[in-house]
Amino acid sequence: MTEAASPIDMPLVQIRGLRKNYWLENQEIQVLRGIDLDIHPGERISVTGASGSGKSTFLHVLGTLDLPEAGTVKFRGENVFDKTPAQLAAFRNRSIGFVFQFHHLLPEFSALENVAMPAMIQRMNPSEAEDRAMAMLDRVALAHRVAHRPGELSGGEQQRVALARALVMSPRLLLADEPTGNLDEMTAAGIHELLDQLNEETGLTIIVVTHSSKLARRLPRRLRMDDGRLVQADPSA
Repeated sequence: MTEAASPIDMPLVQIRGLRKNYWLENQEIQVLRGIDLDIHPGERISVTGASGSGKSTFLHVLGTLDLPEAGTVKFRGENVFDKTPAQLAAFRNRSIGFVFQFHHLLPEFSALENVAMPAMIQRMNPSEAEDRAMAMLDRVALAHRVAHRPGELSGGEQQRVALARALVMSPRLLLADEPTGNLDEMTAAGIHELLDQLNEETGLTIIVVTHSSKLARRLPRRLRMDDGRLVQADPSA
């Protein structure tokens, strides 16, 4: 008889048989072709691959922003796609943080208000939501910019606000899609170092989709999207 895995040994995320197709001019395009992957707590993983290979699609399905044609995504043993749309939205808000190439900050709101938004969506007490947002902005070294709107911030500062917003609900999984693609090399390096620190200090699990070989090499586990499947990346690439 096989012993059940302990909570410590159990993957944070278990993906089995994940498939995703799209239709283009009456032609079915197979983007994800049966992905199997275990992601353990605290892992840092990069996903590289050619443009159009399905990297972003994989991240969107993993983050429950899109639904698969087939397969399962289990988070701490629970199949997330068994949830109702409302349950799925609540799960996503609490458990997964997202950072994209474009920060998607709301221009009419301050940095503090942008970061507090996920907590307010969860109907958290406004004072608690603000306290959380202040703490995260301090964590990303922007406590002095809380009242500024996105248009008054540099590109790197905007991306740090987006990162603070992604983490304000203390998710266990951060999904980042080209998080430094629009930043200069020095600013990007600062974001990379911040992600490393968050992982080390909080045990945050991080998956980064990137075209940057320099960023990919910073992460201990490197995967490549190849013909709709995830394979181990060439360590020399």
